[in-house]
Amino acid sequence: MSLPEIQTEQKSGKEKFLLNGIEQDYSLIDFWSWNQSDLIENRTRGILAEYIVKKALEIKSNDRIEWDDYDIITETGVKIEIKSAAYIQTWEQTKYSNISFDISVNKRSNSERKSDFYLFCLLDCKTQNNINPLNLEQWTFFVVETIEINNVLQSQSTITLNSLKRKLKYVECKYSEIKKIIKQ
Repeated sequence: MSLPEIQTEQKSGKEKFLLNGIEQDYSLIDFWSWNQSDLIENRTRGILAEYIVKKALEIKSNDRIEWDDYDIITETGVKIEIKSAAYIQTWEQTKYSNISFDISVNKRSNSERKSDFYLFCLLDCKTQNNINPLNLEQWTFFVVETIEINNVLQSQSTITLNSLKRKLKYVECKYSEIKKIIKQ
């Protein structure tokens, strides 16, 4: 037996919380601000990276399915898995974070990577006072065909930035170049 698919509608953020049918004095945007305003935090930065790539590729769909076989599908059917990393984290650090990306297979996908490309998004700022994930110039992107990852790394579950550069064929680019590279 399978449960019916949940139909959700896109929210504007203006929706109010309700108690006994009465609107409360706080809205969904208040929750979003409380929950996701720290754009450097790993989980939120990852979702932000997905959104940035979606916008770079001019994808119109508003669908985002958590834990799907890939993160984005283009209008032409190209499937992309997006991973992010940063040198600077939300917590106090004594040194920069080592850059590594999760490339493990989706557990639901029968031990198979289902995307056409991996797009590794590096928030490439090393100055705590200047880091701004909304500044698209602070991001560097590495595009790798999934078949390359499968052939070279096989079942490996993570890859460091140094290993990516040493072992894989990739294209390094900035935000404005993503669309041209993925369309090739």
